[in-house]
Amino acid sequence: MGALSNILGFSFLTLISRVFGLVRDSFIFSVFGTGELNSAFLLAFSIPNLFRRLLGEGALTSALLPVFASEYQRNGKGKAFQLLDKILSRLMVILFFFVGMGIFFCLLILHSGLLSLRWRLCFSFTAILLPYMFFVCSAALLAAVLNVFGKFFLHSSNAIWLNLAMIVALIIGNFFPKTWHIYLLCGGVLVGGMLQMLILWYGLVRLGWKFHFDLGRDGNVDNVQRLFFPGVAGAATVQINVVVSRGLAYFASENAVALLYLANRLVEIPMGLFVTAIATVIFPRLSNFEAKEESLLLAKEFKRGIFLTLMIVFPAMVGIFSLDRTILELLFHWRNFTERDMGLLLPILRLFLLALPFYALSTFLIRGYHCKKNTRTPMVIALVHFFINTILTLGLMFYWKSVGIALANLLVAVIQTVLLHRGLQRRYEEFRFKIWTKHLWNMLLASVAMGLVVWNLDHVLRPYGPPKVHSLISLGINIPLGVALYFGLLYILEGRKPLRDWDQLRKQWRERIGKNIT
Repeated sequence: MGALSNILGFSFLTLISRVFGLVRDSFIFSVFGTGELNSAFLLAFSIPNLFRRLLGEGALTSALLPVFASEYQRNGKGKAFQLLDKILSRLMVILFFFVGMGIFFCLLILHSGLLSLRWRLCFSFTAILLPYMFFVCSAALLAAVLNVFGKFFLHSSNAIWLNLAMIVALIIGNFFPKTWHIYLLCGGVLVGGMLQMLILWYGLVRLGWKFHFDLGRDGNVDNVQRLFFPGVAGAATVQINVVVSRGLAYFASENAVALLYLANRLVEIPMGLFVTAIATVIFPRLSNFEAKEESLLLAKEFKRGIFLTLMIVFPAMVGIFSLDRTILELLFHWRNFTERDMGLLLPILRLFLLALPFYALSTFLIRGYHCKKNTRTPMVIALVHFFINTILTLGLMFYWKSVGIALANLLVAVIQTVLLHRGLQRRYEEFRFKIWTKHLWNMLLASVAMGLVVWNLDHVLRPYGPPKVHSLISLGINIPLGVALYFGLLYILEGRKPLRDWDQLRKQWRERIGKNIT
């Protein structure tokens, strides 16, 4: 039950981080709205995040973890830390090169005089934010290693420091001219990234790690590189796809990037709270079971992760869909975020919500390939994903702009999930089980019933009080009611079977949370 304890601990701390993230985004959209300045900042911010997911949380982490876990199991902590030194040293050299070349390229383009004001803003912010790439990619790699040792506290709380730094920067901006606000926000990003790296570095030092710069090679480094290059091609395709979509959105309209970003951020709340938490906690366990050749335990753990993920994703999707306007009214309808912006955002958010179960399944299915040290198949599927998404985005944005881009993302998410699932089942016997079973249909039925109840109750409460008061009261009543109603209906439909792990987790939570924090 240690995995479930870690999942709940990770989710709880991620919840705190997401709250700070919502406050941060509320501040940003309140100050800048959805206009040109905010879209330029968000597009620039996506560049270092591209490399974070590519080098830190993506291909490099997936390539390192199985090899690191195997080295730790065979030869102990000392040898495993030597492998970390070699990989981190290489990562730092690569990051220094990309940051330096990126800043040089941005300055060169800016001095060319060929750009419109919108694109000059974007390249200016990119040049300022690129050093964040060094901090956040290093932090992601250190967090992955901490996960192997079962230390999830620092990882799950790490985003809090970035959010706090950005919030403080926006508050400080009130004492400066308006033209300074966006640059102070960029400075907050850099300070937050530095804190993220240093705190995780300290966490590993406490476990006995002392970094030594080492570019030497050995068999394990070669194994990581062998897994990394196909993985980085696949991850690059996915992440470049995100940046290309935002770049096309930047062409579509001045507020498209901001609208797509905000919809994605709201969908990331359940993704970060539970999907990422479950995948982050279970992936090292899958790698350990694979290293020990314990196929039955590997299959059981993977199946449990899939079912726990969907047991949470379904009600989250339906709940946010039912209360979407109320949520936006409370969190973002301030100052420069207008009723018009809300009307533009709602259809995009609803399409993103429909894609949420497919995002969740894809995240976990890819972990299945990676624990088997197969990075090539996800790479091929990612290439297919990229080409289909680009074609659909170009076609649909011509007619529906931001909504068309969101619809393209939904269609491609479905295709990607189907391809990943079928490929995994064809290649590996451990993963040959049905996903869409009676249990999941019952979860979906309970979610829809819950959604209808909270949607109607929200409309009953709407006439009472000003919009902000209504939103606060409605969410305060409907969220706990929805949670209780969903699990109550699931209990009636399924009995205790899908809830058993969570009941046992509740009993062991007190005794295990202290261990997870240390």
